[in-house]
Amino acid sequence: MASGIVESQNSETSLQVQQGAARSRLVQKLLTASDSLPQFIEDLLKTQAVVVAGTEAAAFLVEKQQDQADPVLRSIAHIRADNSTAETRAAAIAAFQQIIKPCLEQGKDGAIELQTGEVGVEPQFCLVTLLRREGEVIAITAVITRCMNTERAQQRLTSMLLVAGYFDLYTLRRQSEQSQIVAQSHQHVLQLATAVATAEGFESAAMNLCNELATRTGATRVALGWLKGDDVQMKALSHTEQFDKRQELIKTLESTMEECIDQEEPVHFDPHGGGTENVSRAAQELARSEGGNVVLTLPLRRRAEVVGAVTLEFPPTHKLSQQASTGLSVAVDLLAPQLYDRYQNDRWLITKVGLSAEELGKKIVGPQHTLVKSLCILGLAALIFICVYRPMYHVSAPFQFGATEKRKLEVPFEGQIDDVFVLPGDIVKKGQQLLTMKTYDLKLELNGADDDMQKAADEYRKDVSEGKEAEAEMAQQAMDEAHAKAQLYQDQIDRGVIRAPFDGIILSGDLTQERNATKKQGEELFTIAAMPSASGLRAELAVSERDVQDLKEGFHGELATTALPTEKFAFTINRIEPLGEAKDGDNTFTVYGHLDKTSPTWRPGMAGEARVAIERRPLVWIWTHKFIDYVRFKLWM
Repeated sequence: MASGIVESQNSETSLQVQQGAARSRLVQKLLTASDSLPQFIEDLLKTQAVVVAGTEAAAFLVEKQQDQADPVLRSIAHIRADNSTAETRAAAIAAFQQIIKPCLEQGKDGAIELQTGEVGVEPQFCLVTLLRREGEVIAITAVITRCMNTERAQQRLTSMLLVAGYFDLYTLRRQSEQSQIVAQSHQHVLQLATAVATAEGFESAAMNLCNELATRTGATRVALGWLKGDDVQMKALSHTEQFDKRQELIKTLESTMEECIDQEEPVHFDPHGGGTENVSRAAQELARSEGGNVVLTLPLRRRAEVVGAVTLEFPPTHKLSQQASTGLSVAVDLLAPQLYDRYQNDRWLITKVGLSAEELGKKIVGPQHTLVKSLCILGLAALIFICVYRPMYHVSAPFQFGATEKRKLEVPFEGQIDDVFVLPGDIVKKGQQLLTMKTYDLKLELNGADDDMQKAADEYRKDVSEGKEAEAEMAQQAMDEAHAKAQLYQDQIDRGVIRAPFDGIILSGDLTQERNATKKQGEELFTIAAMPSASGLRAELAVSERDVQDLKEGFHGELATTALPTEKFAFTINRIEPLGEAKDGDNTFTVYGHLDKTSPTWRPGMAGEARVAIERRPLVWIWTHKFIDYVRFKLWM
């Protein structure tokens, strides 16, 4: 019996040793995992299943779709001991997806108890672990195992989480490898840039670049071609100073580069497969002619324009990865602007001028920046228009209607106003009574003068009849004196009636409240102007001294009153006063204009704006001459 116990213990120990060795192999496999993420997760899932004694396991990648709110679970591994059919495995994977969905939604690992319905059998638990990268769930592993209770299931879940920690190690290793690749790529780019920058001239820079690329990439040959017109011309060949451009190899290389430039994308041809899907007929011909080389052609871009291409040839045994191809493409894209500048600077001066003019012409007529070009064209057209178009230049000035015939009526003698018959604004006829003065005292004086004249006449007749010549002469003188006084008084009485000297309109003189008021001789009573007509009104313009020099007698213009701004009336300048008058901070000259046509609504004193036509001048001069004159005056130019 003792020997049986010892054999049992040895058997159990041997089983534990075998399980430990299996686990060590799985862990070692995780440490030396391949670059494939699905393969690593599958190995991780196997390790977790062994650690927790799982009966079935599955792993899924979490993929987010743009058109779907919920992520999609893509199965990448399924471990099942029996040889189940495809339908059974598909049903099991679907069941796994439903079980792990709550954990994904909550973002938590978990031990989910499954209902088996079997009595006397340990319950099944689904242990779920979420694999995260930078805080985002990218994969899920799930293992089904039998446990006595939930506490035991949680312990096994902890063991699974410890194994899941290798995913973080895998992620860090991948990031480290990528960082090393990026650093190495940057180092290559800097070294290539140094080779180009230290060269003198374009051809030397192109040769240095080809040699450096051949050395650092292991290429058997590197060729650089430059686009001239629609054709590619070979400019440099690695480790070859001189070459005949008529050689068949050179022609084939140029065709390969043209094929790449036409597509504006890298062309990678590998006889063993794995190249790009672009058209590669010329690359295939080059590969066959060189014994099955791997050919990679990269376009050289300056901004969005392809200016050349680089072709690299590798031995048939060389495997060029997509990452290496992308790194080379980025490197040549960074170096292409430097090569372009070298190419431009190596040309003759006359060639540079001609090409610059051609490039400018392409930019002007090209499809880019249409809005800016349209605005520039419109601006240029507007500039030409304002410089060439010569409209009529006008001088503008305020004006006021004035009467050509205007008279002031004054008090004829000192006395009192008897009666007033008109008010300002009344239209009167020639000879119409406007005002009368009180003449009672003058009439008494007239009667006295008439009596004196009659007495002198009687005395004169008596002295003549009596032959008294001396007395008759004295009587004659008295009679003449009395007659003169009578005429004077009669004239004053006649002038006491103020009459309109012509047909016109009363402009001023409201005397209705001054009846019986005493007026001194010479005081103004009324101002009367002739009736508005072509000869009765004139335009009086107040022209600034800055513009009066442009005006001459005989110039024509138009005016409009403030009351009727839409009605324009023509006039002609007939007189310019030579003396200016300071008014409102400006020195103005009065310019008189004869009205070719009048309106019955016009009255003297109405104002408005007048424009006098001078001559046709450029529009730009009309807009800017006042400002230019001001600047010249201030700067004393």
